Amino acid sequence: MAAGKNRGGNDGYLEFLQRVQWSKVGRWVLALLLFGIIGSGGVWAVDKLRDPRILPFKVVRIDGQLRYLNRVQIEKSVGGEIRGNFFTVDVERVHRAAKALPWVDRVSVRRVWPQTLVVRITEQVPMARWGKHQLVNPAGDIFTPSPDEIPEGLPYLHGPAGSSREIVAHFIDLKPRMALLGLELDRLNIDERRSWKLVFAGGMQLYLGSKEIETRLQRFISIFPRIQAGKGSDSKLLDVDLRYTNGFTLRREQNQKSPDSDIPGPVAETQSGRV
Repeated sequence: MAAGKNRGGNDGYLEFLQRVQWSKVGRWVLALLLFGIIGSGGVWAVDKLRDPRILPFKVVRIDGQLRYLNRVQIEKSVGGEIRGNFFTVDVERVHRAAKALPWVDRVSVRRVWPQTLVVRITEQVPMARWGKHQLVNPAGDIFTPSPDEIPEGLPYLHGPAGSSREIVAHFIDLKPRMALLGLELDRLNIDERRSWKLVFAGGMQLYLGSKEIETRLQRFISIFPRIQAGKGSDSKLLDVDLRYTNGFTLRREQNQKSPDSDIPGPVAETQSGRV
């Protein structure tokens, strides 16, 4: 009886073995073996790619039209941040190091196979001085180079904290409008009370106050030709003050002879008028 049961169990096991699709099992086993081999090889390959001795950078190329920066200065700044190799270098770290240079406006960093790192620099364009020790670009961004690197002959802009973009936009708008009057705008100052003062090449100053700026500008544009026509050859216009509702004052420097001398000297004269 026991032997019969044993034979029945063996027959069932043999029947199970016959039903198994051994070709599929073999394929799965082979796939698992290959996966294990590839996985081990992948780990080995990743470790190798992280080895700084594999494909280290041999060339750092600085691209871009440079006027205020030099390539040696940039290489020195980014050189200490180039760690690892072609695959592991921290590009963002190199980017930050280059961007920290005062004259740098924009930076791009890219890898070129097999061992070159390219750092492309776009320099700041100084449009004007901002205060005493800073510069501002046409977008209104302020940057601070070394004092001996500040170019000469730039216009001067100044305003409350956070107003650089606004003041640059006003300057860009005003400069050609004043040029139509034969005036070269040299300074634009807006103080903490939002009071405007324009200074032109030659020293003439225009006071606009803090209200109705555009209205007062239009008034100045309309009266300035008459002011110029009434100016004598021996006088210099010092300032025009339009901080009045419907009027203005002028201050001229007249060359007059002193009673005790034949040598003419400057005398300030103030005039007023209505529009």
